[in-house]
Amino acid sequence: MSSTACPPGRDRPSGGARGPARLPATPRRASSPVPPIRRASDERPERPEWRPDPLLTIDDLAAWLGKPKNTLYAWHSRGKGPRAIRVGNTLRYRRSEVERWLDEHTDAER
Repeated sequence: MSSTACPPGRDRPSGGARGPARLPATPRRASSPVPPIRRASDERPERPEWRPDPLLTIDDLAAWLGKPKNTLYAWHSRGKGPRAIRVGNTLRYRRSEVERWLDEHTDAER
């Protein structure tokens, strides 16, 4: 007799030449349409896309403030006026910096 004797009531050992013993097939139920998968990201509101603060040219700022460009250049050289960014050979102003500077130079309520 071989060392892999079958237990009583079985034809062959599991994992034999024909593979592991299989369970009887279970009857399938009629399939219903599957609802789409909901993700947590589907429920979150869309965040607005981040965009950098626009940079204003000296002409834009002069028109906004109603001041000549030479005045803005003079303010910049004296360290007055809104903070500027030198981009190459030109000055640029962040809109948020100009608004902050205007807030700081607004008269107190009377």
